[in-house]
Amino acid sequence: MSDSIQGDEMNADRLSSFLLKNGGLKPVRLTSIQEHVVYIETNEGERLILKRHNNKLRVEQQWHFFEQQSSSIPVSFQRFPNQKQFLYDNGRYWTISPYIHGRKLNYVFAKDRKDALNVLKMFHNDTKGVKIRHPLIKEMFYVKWHKRLQKFMYTEPIFKEYRFNPLFTDIVQTAEKYLQLVSAFNWGELHDKARQLGTWIHGDVAAHNFIRSSGQIHLIDFDLLSCAPPLNDYIQIGQRYLPYLNWDLDRLLSYKIVPQKTIKPWLYSIFIPSDVMREWLYFLDSNSERPIRNYLEELEMDWLKRQYFLKTARKMLN
Repeated sequence: MSDSIQGDEMNADRLSSFLLKNGGLKPVRLTSIQEHVVYIETNEGERLILKRHNNKLRVEQQWHFFEQQSSSIPVSFQRFPNQKQFLYDNGRYWTISPYIHGRKLNYVFAKDRKDALNVLKMFHNDTKGVKIRHPLIKEMFYVKWHKRLQKFMYTEPIFKEYRFNPLFTDIVQTAEKYLQLVSAFNWGELHDKARQLGTWIHGDVAAHNFIRSSGQIHLIDFDLLSCAPPLNDYIQIGQRYLPYLNWDLDRLLSYKIVPQKTIKPWLYSIFIPSDVMREWLYFLDSNSERPIRNYLEELEMDWLKRQYFLKTARKMLN
């Protein structure tokens, strides 16, 4: 079966046939949203999201989690009409979830930032105590970010070509410094406690994973679901809020994202420019039409704001 139905009626027909034969699902409309995500309307009037996954263990963990938790915040998987949890085809796994009609949050708006944080905290609280056998053990976030730094360093020739050598050096030195400091905190103890208590994180708190619908906000896309300390989600959300707060420390602290006792590891982790490296690597991979020089000029301006934030935050912590 083809990987994508976009722009190809025959592929859509093959996908419909596959879903009917293997899942008992009869689509009357298929719309490709992303390469691996399809909007479906069925003959019974259901509106669903069909998603393709590469990792069976992740799919199974999500199913175990969804079956044990009772919060209305997550948009969970649902079974196919023939009661299968997922369908298998050529190394890929297909799941369905209810389609939630609504608006994706946007961190440009203060209300959306406030609401996203409240919902995230509710999710952490509502799902605390969910325990499954053999939860997937994922590498520490700072280990993942160190690997990202290694990839980033391979792009040094591009910075040199456009004469942004000092910017590259500053980003690398900042990343190396705070990766080393962050790795010294006792994350192992926090993760052991998370497994004992059954605390879960979403893993990707980008604004588009929060959907405002009929007076409620839902969380979607749990591919990075993990039994881990909530602090991990709060590090990421702090990084994502800062550009919309003009890198103002006081404005960030006003959200009271984490308790006082975890301010230091939280801020030190935010200091790591993992988002800069992620967005730069994504930009290069996407073959964007945007000129590289233009991207680097804007990055340099943002980096100056970030450096002021670092200076202010370090002063507060000392």
